[in-house]
Amino acid sequence: MSRFFAGDSDSDTDSDLSEPEQQPTAASAARYVLSDDDEEVKRVVRSEKDKRFDDIKECVKVLRNSKKIKDVSKVLTDFETLVKVYFKAKAVVAKNGIPRIYIRTLAELEDFVKELWEDKKKLSKLNAKALSTLRQRIRKYNKDFEDDITKYRESPDVGDDDVKQPAEQGSDADTGDEEEEEEKVVEAKPAKAPKVKKPPREVGSDDDDDDMWDMSSSSEDSDSDDEKAKAMSTYTVEYFLKKTPAAKVVKAVKDRPAKQKKQKAGEEDGDGDDWETQRQRKKAMFKDKEEITPAAVNNKFNEIMASRGKKGVDKNEQADLLRLLFQHAEDAKLSAAVLIKIGLGIVTSMLDYNTKLSNSMKMELWQSCLDYVNGLLDRMETCSVVVSESVAEDEENFEDNGEPLRLRGSFLTLTERLDEEFIKILQNTDAHSTDYVERLGAERTLCTLIERVHQHLLTHNGSPAELCSICMRQIDHLYYKFDSAASYSPTEMPPSTKLEELCEFIYSNEVPDRTRTRTLLSHVYYYALHDRFFQARDFLLMSHLQESITHSDVPTQILYNRTLAQLGLCAFRHGMIRDAHTALNDLQSSGRAKELLAQGLLTQRHNERSPEQEKIEKMRLIPFHMHINLELLECVYLASSMLLEIPYMAANEHNLKKRIQSKSFHHQLRQSERQPLVGPPETMREHVVAASHAMKIGDWRACKDFMLVVKCWDLFRNVDEVKEMLVKKIKEETLRTYLFSYSNVYDSLSLDIL
Repeated sequence: MSRFFAGDSDSDTDSDLSEPEQQPTAASAARYVLSDDDEEVKRVVRSEKDKRFDDIKECVKVLRNSKKIKDVSKVLTDFETLVKVYFKAKAVVAKNGIPRIYIRTLAELEDFVKELWEDKKKLSKLNAKALSTLRQRIRKYNKDFEDDITKYRESPDVGDDDVKQPAEQGSDADTGDEEEEEEKVVEAKPAKAPKVKKPPREVGSDDDDDDMWDMSSSSEDSDSDDEKAKAMSTYTVEYFLKKTPAAKVVKAVKDRPAKQKKQKAGEEDGDGDDWETQRQRKKAMFKDKEEITPAAVNNKFNEIMASRGKKGVDKNEQADLLRLLFQHAEDAKLSAAVLIKIGLGIVTSMLDYNTKLSNSMKMELWQSCLDYVNGLLDRMETCSVVVSESVAEDEENFEDNGEPLRLRGSFLTLTERLDEEFIKILQNTDAHSTDYVERLGAERTLCTLIERVHQHLLTHNGSPAELCSICMRQIDHLYYKFDSAASYSPTEMPPSTKLEELCEFIYSNEVPDRTRTRTLLSHVYYYALHDRFFQARDFLLMSHLQESITHSDVPTQILYNRTLAQLGLCAFRHGMIRDAHTALNDLQSSGRAKELLAQGLLTQRHNERSPEQEKIEKMRLIPFHMHINLELLECVYLASSMLLEIPYMAANEHNLKKRIQSKSFHHQLRQSERQPLVGPPETMREHVVAASHAMKIGDWRACKDFMLVVKCWDLFRNVDEVKEMLVKKIKEETLRTYLFSYSNVYDSLSLDIL
């Protein structure tokens, strides 16, 4: 008996064998013991042919099981696996022929697809989709095996062996469907040699000849027979768990420092040079003795710009390469045309940093682009270089050979991109922080650049379309600003004069309808802002924009709404209450003035926006410094509604068909009437409602007090004039209301008493 069951005692084996109750225990325990000698009895040696064909048979077996349960999705997956396994066995198939079982499987699979295709309606959506895909792939794949499948269908039972072999070997083939070839077994010598303890090997040594087949444990992993007996006598769980060999752990630990040493050695191969030096060496543009010519620089420039927009290209490195090329060209004292072209490429690459339209540039990067464009314009002033998009690439001239220097590019496009990026920077900045004020200060520099580009286009005979486009950019930065003596120096042209000239230039040229419409709306906005109401009103009415504005793009509609709001405020300042109410009614009655003016987004209860739609709407929002105060708009609208609605309600008190001009105003009145207890007014709306109730009973003093307490009136420039006009209107409309309400009480009224 093995000492495994002996425990700690070394008694005679005869006494152990004499006990019959221990024999079943030994037999059951022997199942868990695998001696080294038993493992060495048989070694299985399989040829490549056997391995490949066995893999094919396994795939076929799985495929047939999937066919039995009619899981088409699984059949499709198994078929793809079978094709991959067959592709790996191509070398073996070329020598020994195509396996018969493979041809048979393709034929059966084709029949299986035809059978299911007739009852396709009974399948689920997933299986029907998989069946269509499988049908297409089977048709395409079986074209390469048409002859073999035809021969198989002619005699499916004859020669239905595993491998399609040559004719002289066909008689010896086995006729079984799925019989596997017997494994070649090489029996080891039965004689047992005495077990010799092997010397320990060094970790990481190359002596691995016995690793493939020798399953005996090494001296480091083996224990004495007594220790084995102790372990098996307890039958603990730890015995059966898979353990990581200590040799592998030691090898992994020893390999780590070796890899680190290799990395350090690779970093030190640069003869002490730091990483930045190696990076600059990689960026070397030209060889040591290569002559730097305009043609060579242009080729390098085109090579760098060819990778623009491609996936995996480092944009920072691309900009660095262009800067290095610019430095080479400047050191070689090449023409200004070469430097300008490289500079345009640098600005373009810097503007390409952000791949998403919703993201904005960093302010430092934007300022760097602005400085680059200003520097290029400085070079343009000192030399005669034609920069235009009309110049073809093959017509570019970088050398001063008697012909004018020409290159393809556009300062207008870069300026428009910088303007758009500046708007996005302001949109993504907190409007109530000091950062917004600091970044807004860069607008003056941007306006100066736009004016320089305008002068550049005038000097170099820019096209009318380009001139109108740059004029529109200037108008966008002027129309919402109020002229004051502090806004410009005495030597500069007044903004009003400048805006008039820009608008007249656009009106006199043939431009797209969108440009003309935006110019007209900006012009009307400017007139309304400066209290030129009649000119603004006439301009807007003669254009008939109110009839076609719904067909315009969204930014133009936003500008139209802003113009109407400013026109309503202008009419109110002039005391034209009805005109102010008409202009503001569409904006305020919908309750979406904030969205219509692009000054923020409202939460929607029923229709939720998709993330993409929300991004698009956020990009349309105008910067904070261009906002129109929404509380002031609502206050002016409610005050105008009060002055119009209260007298009308008094005059038509008994008329059942009263027309309602302002729904929101009547809604506020109904809300206050429903309240059982009305306290003193606090908000702007409550003050207007309280003033309306005072006007109803003819108390103009109380009405005046309630209205003048509102703080919104301080947002007007001429506050005193507006309040004086408002008091006058309150007196007039209160008197009218009093007369309409109490006319049936009095026979006559004296003007002195009134």
